[in-house]
Amino acid sequence: MPWKPTTAPRAVPAECPRCGAPCLRQREGLPFDVLADTERLTPEAAAARTTPNRLAWCLRESKWTGARLVEVLGQLHSPVCPWPHVVNHQCPPGTPAVKGALW
Repeated sequence: MPWKPTTAPRAVPAECPRCGAPCLRQREGLPFDVLADTERLTPEAAAARTTPNRLAWCLRESKWTGARLVEVLGQLHSPVCPWPHVVNHQCPPGTPAVKGALW
């Protein structure tokens, strides 16, 4: 089988389809789509904003491969991680649902 080049998963600038806020979206490399806020946080600040339904992500940025989101898995993630962190996007309360959305 011939070798085929692949692209690394990338987090790209996007807009929330519901509220229009600027976000980062990553569709490849994970078992689901991620829409995260663009605000860069320290690991401690990101951990303080997480909930069971709002995850923290390590934002790995490189001039060669672009940005990619790596899930922060508690004890497996270094508490002194040098990368910025982001959290899943949450629309402001009262934002109307998009027609056809599941939630």
